[in-house]
Amino acid sequence: MPGRTSAWAGDWEFEDEQLCLLCEDWVPRLVAGTEVCARCRRMQRRMWKYGLTIARYNAIWRAQGFRCGLCGDNSEPCDMGIPHEARSIWQIDHDHACCGPVRSRGCCVRGILCKPCNLNRLPAYERWPAELRDSPVFENYLNDPPARRPTAEVIRGRDNRYLPTSWSFLMDEKYAKEQAESAQV
Repeated sequence: MPGRTSAWAGDWEFEDEQLCLLCEDWVPRLVAGTEVCARCRRMQRRMWKYGLTIARYNAIWRAQGFRCGLCGDNSEPCDMGIPHEARSIWQIDHDHACCGPVRSRGCCVRGILCKPCNLNRLPAYERWPAELRDSPVFENYLNDPPARRPTAEVIRGRDNRYLPTSWSFLMDEKYAKEQAESAQV
């Protein structure tokens, strides 16, 4: 794929860049043997590990209100919920009893959680005997996970039109709020 050379303000020359076909961004290089940048490739591999498509991930994230499906946190300042960033706190939660701890077929994905909820809080709660489990927050999440709610169905033309890496994805939170407010009127 041919690169582009761009000049900016006179003598400044930038190296050749290539277009990533997923995020449609100009990057210094693509992953060898693909037509995507390294960030998008990490995101693709993460989605495939859990049997999700990008549209399905977007639908789950939208259904959760763009925040942790368990504690409701969305205070990460560094990437605003973009799932591909190396230091992102957002993790895909799935039921280990269904497909095992390593891989998922997509049927057992429950939601998108912050790292503390996915690694510490939820596993600790699930290890408790059933008679000791009395938290309504945890029980609501486990009995009615966000990924299985009707609101998490993929909306064609919306969830599949952009990547979680794009600005449109971040602005979709604003769109979802406007739609909810207009439905209440």
